[in-house]
Amino acid sequence: MVTQELFAQAARLPAEERRFLAEIIWETVDADLPAQWENDATIATEVERRFEAFKAGLERGLSHEDVFAAAKALAA
Repeated sequence: MVTQELFAQAARLPAEERRFLAEIIWETVDADLPAQWENDATIATEVERRFEAFKAGLERGLSHEDVFAAAKALAA
């Protein structure tokens, strides 16, 4: 099945089943993250670095529309 078909089926599930599905999918994503991201201090440091860069105008944020357009493009 293609991603769009899977998403369409998942979207029709009751909320509790969608939440459960999201959790178990996230566990597979979480397992693929680099070992460096297992440390909360490392994550906090990276978040702070990115936020400071954003405040300084070195990085720009993404709009809600941009994020969802990118997600839809990945699902296509």
